[in-house]
Amino acid sequence: MGAFRAGLAGLCLTLLFSAPLCANVVMRNISLDRPLILDENTDYELREVSVTGVMDCAALTITGRINSVLLERCAFGRVWAGEDGKAAAMECAGAVVGTLTARQTNFFDAENQLAALREGSFGRVTFERCRFSTSDSFLKQIYANNPWRTTPPVAEFYNIERLELLDNEYSNMVLIIHPSVKQVVVRGNLPGLKLENPQATQLIQINPGQLASSVPSPKTSV
Repeated sequence: MGAFRAGLAGLCLTLLFSAPLCANVVMRNISLDRPLILDENTDYELREVSVTGVMDCAALTITGRINSVLLERCAFGRVWAGEDGKAAAMECAGAVVGTLTARQTNFFDAENQLAALREGSFGRVTFERCRFSTSDSFLKQIYANNPWRTTPPVAEFYNIERLELLDNEYSNMVLIIHPSVKQVVVRGNLPGLKLENPQATQLIQINPGQLASSVPSPKTSV
């Protein structure tokens, strides 16, 4: 199964040129059953894109230097591990990303990770009204396939200047925030949170309806 690379020369993409040397890669209303890779130094906009039913990989991979990624009403999931033991709804691989924003996007039913932002670095990452979930039937099958396993899939975040978790839903999963995440802004309930070092990561809870932009960003190192 080959990967679909959403690059500047990719098929089925709309290129919106805002300057001679700058382009947006826009994908709309696309359903894939093979991995999707974002790896161009550009601004990505994915709207109503779904990637499901892949094996031994991530449904969505972000890699390389990227200006920004927008995911809106997308879905990534139904991923089982194979010989290599990989299974993620979304992961980064050596990515350097300015901003990653996901709205009303579903990360679901991936055997190992619902989101794995480990191998890379990010400026601001925002998940708003998204869903991180493992269905009861999928989780039951995970445990049946691996009788020694006792934990559900995870969403794990590393090397982020500012992580915003706003009005999301979480079900049958564990949320891990590494000390390399400088600031976390939370709005809404957040069950299953594992903050590895509260002294290293600033955790801010804001009120319903309060804008995340009202919270100052952490000071960035030069």
